[in-house]
Amino acid sequence: MHLPEILAPAGNLEKLKIAILYGANAVYLSGDRFGLRGGADNFSDEDLQTGVTFAHQHRAKIYVTLNSFFHDQDFETFPEYLQFLESINIDGTIVSDLGVVDFITTNSNIPVHLSTQASCLNQYSAKLWKNLGVERIVLGREVSIQQAADIKKMAAIDVEMFIHGSMCMAYSGHCTISNFTAGRDSNRGGCVQSCRFEYSFTNHKQESITQSFMSSKDLQGIDQLAKFVKYEIDSLKIEGRMKSNLYVATTVMSYVNGLRSVLSDHEQHHDTHWKTELLKVRHRGYTEASLIKPADSTSVFYGDRQGYSETNFEYAGTVVDVVPDKYLVLMTQNTFEENSILEILDFEGVLHHISTRGMQNIRNREIKKTNPNTIVLIPYSSSMEGIKELNVARFLPNS
Repeated sequence: MHLPEILAPAGNLEKLKIAILYGANAVYLSGDRFGLRGGADNFSDEDLQTGVTFAHQHRAKIYVTLNSFFHDQDFETFPEYLQFLESINIDGTIVSDLGVVDFITTNSNIPVHLSTQASCLNQYSAKLWKNLGVERIVLGREVSIQQAADIKKMAAIDVEMFIHGSMCMAYSGHCTISNFTAGRDSNRGGCVQSCRFEYSFTNHKQESITQSFMSSKDLQGIDQLAKFVKYEIDSLKIEGRMKSNLYVATTVMSYVNGLRSVLSDHEQHHDTHWKTELLKVRHRGYTEASLIKPADSTSVFYGDRQGYSETNFEYAGTVVDVVPDKYLVLMTQNTFEENSILEILDFEGVLHHISTRGMQNIRNREIKKTNPNTIVLIPYSSSMEGIKELNVARFLPNS
């Protein structure tokens, strides 16, 4: 049976480790240049080398995004950077610019994956890119699973599809609103997500309305995992390099375990538990977009708080250490109070419920309330067995 790869986002080195430890087969990331996520932490050369070593030790792969559209001056420093990437044995690059594809295939042995930014939507385009040296196509989000399978078969090339995360309102991300409203090039890492803003306009009834009418709901494809397997899609991609450790852990854990459920049944399987887990992370409502049929008006998010329900958990922090019979050490992300109940997700998908009663700061003084980005010591209990470093903790506000 053909098993799809679960491909996770890594906005920094810690997220890379979290994604892999929670079960991702591969991660995609950006160095400190030539990518489209200028707002993410991104990877220094040293972090990149550390990340590749960690991934390969855990039998995972690293794909580096070089998907901005290049100007001539970019090629002045690109050869040296490409040589560095090859020296640390990355597993692939994700590229959108035709000139960059040619440069990489001519000057290195690094596999090239075509970015969704290139809008490959048909077999003829895929065949052309294959002839130019591309080994995998990250298909445009406008393609259905069935269409992706046809492209894979007719072009005889690996295909990758997005399965979860934020969606761009523009065609395969080709948008220039940021260029005109903020002077930032959305195709060179500067997108300010203007489509998420609210705009005032007059409708056909001459009513004045303020709405985020260009914003898309978030993609969720967990109900279609059996189809991805059936049609032998090679890689299932989770969007979100700028999102939290909690988002990375929850989405990877849900899709890895959801896929295991499908494989154990060898048929369509609706695992409501993992679908429910995805409801716990903040989202703009969910849509299957074009996975089964073309996206329509029901995929629009109008800013009416869809998806921001009482079931949304907040990110409490990440486990730094566990000292048996003494305490759990947590690096906090958000504020929570004494006697809160934290849910900690272990790498096997098990939820541990722990009380923060008696929590202390690093000076061993009891505290009633945490501050973000601080170390907190939580007294050890038997419910912490199985919790490890880099497990992620969450809490339900006002619970």
